[in-house]
Amino acid sequence: MKKYLNSILVVEGKEDASYLSNYIDSEIVTVQGYEIPEATINYLKNKKVIIFTDPDEAGKKIRERLNNSIRDAVNIEIDIKKCTRGSKNGVAECEINEILAKLEPYFVEKPCKTPIYSLSDLYNLGVIDNKGLRAYLCETLSLGSCNNKQLLKRLNASNVQLELVKKIIEEYQHGN
Repeated sequence: MKKYLNSILVVEGKEDASYLSNYIDSEIVTVQGYEIPEATINYLKNKKVIIFTDPDEAGKKIRERLNNSIRDAVNIEIDIKKCTRGSKNGVAECEINEILAKLEPYFVEKPCKTPIYSLSDLYNLGVIDNKGLRAYLCETLSLGSCNNKQLLKRLNASNVQLELVKKIIEEYQHGN
């Protein structure tokens, strides 16, 4: 059974996110290297964030950049010697027991909360097949850059009400 984090887990790349999502129930945001988009940083501001980057120089620089922008972020570091598989070093190469042990203080019981939105809701609102509308929603609501699945998670996590989403969609349709 997955362990639940009531925080956003920030990792470097898709491999890290994919690996961790097998064991951890949390929103996982990837930064895709040091050039973190401002939209991503703005989304993470004022949220509960756990930064879990690779234990190398690039990971340290990313962590530093995020800490300069995000107040009260929790930083999780792991020994590089425990994160090696073949010739690669990083979060995706760590033994899961090491990762879970480092994150243990932050796991909580998952609240029983019914999501506000489903993928069919986004489809009915015309968001699924409209990248421009999705980008406008994400930008207007400061959700960072999102695909459909991320938008769904972020809308539900942020408790954005349906009336507000409909209003933003209407603004978009009258502007385009």
